[in-house]
Order: sequence, then structure tokens, then C-alpha cells
Amino acid sequence: MLSNPEIINALSQLGLTNYESKVYLSLVSEGICTAKDISNICGIPYGKVYEVINSLAAKGFINVLPTKPMKYKAIHPKELIKVVKEREEDKLKNIQKKLLPILEISFSKNNKSEFEKGAMWMVIGRGAINKKLSDMFQSAEKRIIICTTKNGIKRLLFYNNILKDLSEKGVDIFISTKVTKSNLEHLKNFDFCNISHVNQDVPNHFVSVDGKEAILYEAIPDDENFNYGRDIGAWIVNPSFVKFLEGLFMINHSHSKKFKERLYELGVRKR
Repeated sequence: MLSNPEIINALSQLGLTNYESKVYLSLVSEGICTAKDISNICGIPYGKVYEVINSLAAKGFINVLPTKPMKYKAIHPKELIKVVKEREEDKLKNIQKKLLPILEISFSKNNKSEFEKGAMWMVIGRGAINKKLSDMFQSAEKRIIICTTKNGIKRLLFYNNILKDLSEKGVDIFISTKVTKSNLEHLKNFDFCNISHVNQDVPNHFVSVDGKEAILYEAIPDDENFNYGRDIGAWIVNPSFVKFLEGLFMINHSHSKKFKERLYELGVRKR
């Protein structure tokens, strides 16, 4: 037991030194011992044992019995975990009390100034872009604008329930894409949205929310896989620029064919 490296390593993660771990384990396995007993069991020099014992006692990991000679007893392993937990919680509370207020002020000040400057942030990878889209959608209060490719509509299905809930709460959702027979069935799931058809293939993706933030991104590859892709995008938080982009979208949207008109063209709906 004393030579088990996994146990020694586990105790070291609780804040015990190598010698402290050996002494504690010796008391766990042997019971009440004197300093001399501990020295013999652990192979720790007798002069060093008292230093280790005092350290363990100060940490609350062992109890000292007032006998002659003095004897020592390990606290129960459950108590050991409890003592460590309470000590770490006290440390965390102290850090939170002294350090957090200072860091929060600095963080808020610097990050606020960056957003006021209208920074543009790179977002790399499909997973990261999906997370950003989810956050943006859930923050929507007035409108969501989506311009996407034929396959982008298929990936958008993963947000269908979120978008539908938002629509029921009064959020206006606009979707612009090239409507084809290949993505028609997917688009029918968004019948609660204002859908328009563009004649040319949309090369990239654009999503904006409430005129406050937008993301432009390229799907690499532009397939149906929701989880994997080397997508790259730019997240924009400048309201003026976002509103400018939304304005361009709405102009194009107003001159595009409506979803029902496109269904007539595809021959899947009769006039």
C-alpha cells in the first residue's frame, strides 16, 4: 500500500508532500503509532519524522495523542477529503472576495471599449460557428436575418425548434436562399419564416440579429454535416455596419421571388 504510486499521486493532488503521504498511509495501515514506529515503517530519518508529523497535524490530517511518548493517529479518509474541500473552498472564497472585484472592473472596462470600437472577431471551425449562431439566435428579440446556401438550409434544420419558438414569441425571421427541388423538403420546415428565392447560388452565409450583431462565414466544405467542417467566419458587433449589411439584405430580399412563387416555377404547386 505504501509503495502504490497511484495513491501517493492522489494524495499529492490533495496537497500532501511525498513524506506526508507516506506518514499518513502508515498511520492508516498500522493504526496508532509513535514517531519512532513511523520512522521505521516509512524509512524516513527519525529527525525528519517530527517535521512531517507537525506539518500533517497543522493541516488537520492527523491527531496527536497526549501520551508518553506521544502517539499519532490518522483522521478518517472521509474526514481528510472534507478537510481538503473546506480548505480549498476557503481559498476560493478569499480569492473571490479580494481578486474578483478588481479583475471584473478591468475586464468589463477593456471589453466594453473593444465592443464600442466595433471590433470584428474571427470564428474558426464549424463547431465554434454553430455555438455562435446558437447564442445569437437565443438573444434575438425583434428579427433574425439569414442568407444561406442550398446545403446551409439543411444544416439550419438543427435550429428549427429554436427559431420556431422565437417566431411564436414575435421575432420576425427572414431566410434568403436558392430554392431548389433538392432543398425544398427542408425549407418546408421553415414555413413560419419569410422565405425568398435568389436566382444565383449564394456563395457564403450571413446571419444577423436585431441589427446588433452579425456573422459572415464560409462553410468548408459546404455539405450537410452539422458537426464537422473547417468553416471560417467573421463575427461583427458594430451596430452601424450590421444595419448596413441588413439594409443590403432587405433590398435584395424585397426584389426576390417569394417562396410560393418559386414553388409555381418548380412545378410543385398549382396556381
